[in-house]
Amino acid sequence: MAEKEKTSKKVLEEERRFFVDEALQTIWELREHGEVTLAEVAEDMHDEAGVMAMEGEGFIHVKDGKISFTERGEKRARDITRRHRLAERLFRDVLDVRDFESNACRLEHAISAEVEEAICTFLGHPPTCPHGKPIPRGNCCKLYTRKVRPLVSSIRDIEVGARAKVMFITAPAMDRLSSMGLVPGAVVKLHQKRPSFVLGIDETTIAIDEDIASGIYVKQV
Repeated sequence: MAEKEKTSKKVLEEERRFFVDEALQTIWELREHGEVTLAEVAEDMHDEAGVMAMEGEGFIHVKDGKISFTERGEKRARDITRRHRLAERLFRDVLDVRDFESNACRLEHAISAEVEEAICTFLGHPPTCPHGKPIPRGNCCKLYTRKVRPLVSSIRDIEVGARAKVMFITAPAMDRLSSMGLVPGAVVKLHQKRPSFVLGIDETTIAIDEDIASGIYVKQV
């Protein structure tokens, strides 16, 4: 009986941890667009009491119907959001998993800080998730450590003559690049880097400035 109670308690604690992580991530994402209200978080989580309990747990402040993070909540929200968005990149860009979002939701709760940094370094410290939302920076990004060679890097970092597959683009003028065939999935060849970057895409050759090239992330093929 005691063993059953212990198991039941552990399950409840795990369920609560998942709820808190999801709620914190929701608050983080809403905050990226402005003020966060208790009503919208409660509606998203379908549990106002569960959200309110997070104030007593030291994760949030609730005042006049508005939610803000405590220091503890800010850190945990940042970490879970970073892991989720890195996981999305891993599943979509590397593993070619179609349902990358739901898989990222499961993985974000399981990876350690060490694994998180290894994934980020492996991906080349991507600035955004597949939806274009910013990935919070980690220590590995600030220090630019390279424990393993990044799988994905800016096109500026590949050698002249190399062929690479475009993984994602954060550069300005995305509409113009798209009209020239420079889109995620396209295979390009780098012909030169100076005075401008010259790329070959199928039978087309285009020239782009360095600031645009820095926002084009590729995987060599």
